[in-house]
Amino acid sequence: MISPTINIGPLTIHYYGIIIASATFIGWALAKSRAPRYKIPQEIFDEPQILLVIGLALVGARIYHVLDYWKYYIPNPISIFYITNGGIGIWGALFGGLIGLYLFTKLKKIPLLAALDLISPSLILAQAIGRFGNYINQEGFGLPTDLPWGVYIDPSKRPLGYLTYSHFQPTFFYEAALDFLIFAILIYFSRRTKAPGRIFAFYLIFYSSSRFFIEFLRIDTWTVGTVKIAQVIAILTFFFGLNLLLNPKKSS
Repeated sequence: MISPTINIGPLTIHYYGIIIASATFIGWALAKSRAPRYKIPQEIFDEPQILLVIGLALVGARIYHVLDYWKYYIPNPISIFYITNGGIGIWGALFGGLIGLYLFTKLKKIPLLAALDLISPSLILAQAIGRFGNYINQEGFGLPTDLPWGVYIDPSKRPLGYLTYSHFQPTFFYEAALDFLIFAILIYFSRRTKAPGRIFAFYLIFYSSSRFFIEFLRIDTWTVGTVKIAQVIAILTFFFGLNLLLNPKKSS
């Protein structure tokens, strides 16, 4: 496995942080370049208020992770702020980011559905890139496997009950591959439809479907009893996206 950090004298640089920052920048740049298609001014992407969306997405992502691992964080509350060590949840990022986007569109008087359609390809592309951070940090992997593409996980990173296994399903790469595919699909449809909310609906439907099935392989996600929270959210998201697709609303 690749070392998760670069040490330059007293300075420690985390690859995870670099990957997340790069994914955010690429998503931002893509959305800015595509903004004219949705009649959204490109210059608003250079205004400081855009940090409201990014900031709330990161806060939501971290909150989701902390709730998942609350038993660890209660006696180690300072660790909540060590985000460069890993530990963010995409569902939390989506929720926080949507709140931030709603506030941003109200502030800038931009149609919400147009903004959602615009950022959907950027969002799924950033997710695909971000999954490589899971590989670096040895997190987000799946069940033990003897398949030739199984990834080695250090003993310190293996969940209890799986300490005797060495190789696991690279579910982060599975999801990255599906995210790249969804990105291509969204770009394709974005050039062929102008119905407000449709691209965002496709994003919700495709991503929630892929995440639902990948969760069957994951062994480190938030569960209540035997129920995986991510799968519950995926089901709700799927039907929300389906409703948006079948009952389009006017952008305002």
